[in-house]
Amino acid sequence: MRASQPPDTGSGNYPPPVYAVAEDRRSVPPSGIYWWLGSTVLLGALLGAAWWLLAPTGRLFGDPEVAADWVLRDLTLAGLELVAGIAVGTVVALRLTLPGVVSRIVAAIGGSILGSLLALGVGEGLAHLLGPHGTEGLPGSSFVLQSYGALAIWPGVAAVIIFVTALIGLARRRT
Repeated sequence: MRASQPPDTGSGNYPPPVYAVAEDRRSVPPSGIYWWLGSTVLLGALLGAAWWLLAPTGRLFGDPEVAADWVLRDLTLAGLELVAGIAVGTVVALRLTLPGVVSRIVAAIGGSILGSLLALGVGEGLAHLLGPHGTEGLPGSSFVLQSYGALAIWPGVAAVIIFVTALIGLARRRT
């Protein structure tokens, strides 16, 4: 703009569409939902591989014939899922004030459920393909999850963290 030109005060298109606030602040773009769903499912695949590698009677150490190690195999998956639940729940809880919170929560918890099931499938699938293989006459010696309740830890912990954080936020707003 030159000094000799008058300022454009009559323009009706300010602010430009680039800087305009979104009309519906409650929605989240579908790519965000796919990101949450995909990242938690991918985390489930990584958890399954880590379970297969790190668990006693897994790939790196332990004897599949020692019955005392079988419970540790299940506890290893439960511990990994606890860490994943804390991580996912904390990340979602930190974003509760952003738009599209309901869609994000549903995608994160749904992805955690799918990721937990995928962790089971990947861990047992890797053991089936690459070993270790259990003794045929000894039930429980193959690399399988005996207590399926461990699969609920990841989505359960994430949901509890999100719920408690939302309640704390509501309590702070009311006072």
